[in-house]
Parts: sequence; structure tokens; C-alpha cells
Amino acid sequence: MNGADLTVDRQQFLMDGYLVIPEVIQPGMLKEVRRAYEILVEHQRESWTAERGPDDPHGGVWEVASQPRLYLSSPHAPHQTSLASKVNHRTVAAVEVWAEDRLRSISDQLLNVENAGVTELMMMCNPVRDHGPANWHRDIHPIDTAPLRGYIDDINENGPSYVQWNIPLYDDDILWVMPGTHLRVNTDEENALLLANDRQPLPGAVQTHLKAGDGVVYISLLY
Repeated sequence: MNGADLTVDRQQFLMDGYLVIPEVIQPGMLKEVRRAYEILVEHQRESWTAERGPDDPHGGVWEVASQPRLYLSSPHAPHQTSLASKVNHRTVAAVEVWAEDRLRSISDQLLNVENAGVTELMMMCNPVRDHGPANWHRDIHPIDTAPLRGYIDDINENGPSYVQWNIPLYDDDILWVMPGTHLRVNTDEENALLLANDRQPLPGAVQTHLKAGDGVVYISLLY
């Protein structure tokens, strides 16, 4: 099935705040995309070794971060070593995969636009050691953005203006989501639980189970 043939349930997406989409990366492409990112990971690891501080282990960020990230394009991490210069015939699949018809068609439908643009490319790697679960959060930046209620009102009135994708290259069940939380503020019960421990399971949370190449697409306000 190509991108033009795929129709997704936008109403379900708007209600739950996320959708799991099988085979966003087609099986025939998966090996090539993996190989491209493996090369880029090695380039980034070399940079982290070179940039490590005097008290850091040999691998630098790779060995100490709870979620080492590679930035192919990001307005939020200008200080990070750019990998854009490392994209060539051996690694171009790492970028081209984001322009595939299937992924673009889904994004267009969910945003209700034509030709949605790609704004940020990154890869999140497994840490060298287990740091435990991450804290519950919404993928917004409260310090310099609008109040949460303003975002919610805008989504209710106009729909989302941005969607975020997580597409694992290997089977992955790491991401948990709270359906519907993109349309509401936290409950008192949730706030009490989060104040006690913001890494504990929350009532109503759903674990996403993704096979390699599947994708979960969500609205960034989602918990």
C-alpha cells in the first residue's frame, strides 16, 4: 500500500491525541535506513569522544546520557554537532525516509493541510546503562511558550498545527501515553501522584507496542 492509498482516522487522532501506524517505514526500506543511521551514530560517537570533558568517560555523552540523541536538523540544539555534513550516498536514506509518500500523506491528513513540512530530525539511542523510566511530560517548553490552556483552546478550535513522530528501527515498547490529555489540564489526582513521583505509572496510561518501522504519531501536548 502506498501513501496515496492510506486513509487514517483523523477524528480518533483528535480525540485520543495519538495514533499507531503500522509499517510507516516499508519493510523493503528498513535495512537501508538502519544502515544509514548506524553510520551516522558512529560519526556522532566520534564527535562525543572528541568533545568530552576532563572528567567524562572516553565516550562522553554516549556513555553518560540517559537518552543520547543525534540531531540531523534541530532549531533547539544549535550547540550540538551537526550531522548534516555527513549525509552522502551512504546515509541519505536517513533523510529521505522522512519525505516518503506514506509518512507525508498521513501527516497531511492529520494536520488537514497539503504538503506538510518537516521541521526537525533526530534519533534517540538506547543508553549504555538503564537509567529507569523518564518522567511524565508534555513535549512543550513552558518557559517561553503560551499557557497550556491557550494551546488546548487552539487545538479544540483549529486542530493541531504540528505532529510529532516516533518511528523505531527495532521493536520498541518504551513509550507510554495518556489518551486525551492534549485537550485538558492535569487532574488533581494526577498532580498529587506526579508530585509524589513523576516517573510512576498513571491511571489510564497506555503502553505503545511498535514493531520495527511502525510509527506512533501524536500531538505534542499529549502526556
